[in-house]
Amino acid sequence: MEEGKTERHRSVCATRILKATATVLFVLLIATSLIYVASELFEAPRVTVSFSPTGYLGSIENVRFWQDDNKFTWDKVRYATYYIVEADGIRFTVSDNEWICPDELSCEDARVKAVDATGRHRDSDWRYLADNI
Repeated sequence: MEEGKTERHRSVCATRILKATATVLFVLLIATSLIYVASELFEAPRVTVSFSPTGYLGSIENVRFWQDDNKFTWDKVRYATYYIVEADGIRFTVSDNEWICPDELSCEDARVKAVDATGRHRDSDWRYLADNI
C-alpha cells in the first residue's frame, strides 16, 4: 500500500509542476504581448539625420606664388577639409594650403577650390592661381 501512495504522490507532484510551468509560460506570453503592444503605442519617432549644404565655403584668398620653389600658397579656408588643384586637366588633392606645380605642367591655367568632405558646405568657387604670378 505504501507504494501506491508514492505513485499517487509522484503523479500529484508532476501535475503541480506541469500546472506551474504552464502558468509561468502563460504569464510570460501575456507580459511579452503587453510589452510589444506598449512599445508600438509609445514608440519614439524615428529621426533621419542628413546633412544638407548650408552654404558655400569661403573664397580662396591671398594666393601667392614662390618662384624659387614653383609653389603656390593661399590662406586656409574655414571648414575646408582639403583642396583640389587642377592644372593641364589633371586634378590634385591637396591636404594643406600649398601646392608645388610640377615642372612638366603648365601652371598658367592652374586653379584651386576648397572642399568640405563632411558635406555641410558646398565647394568654394574655383580661383585661378596664375592671376597671381
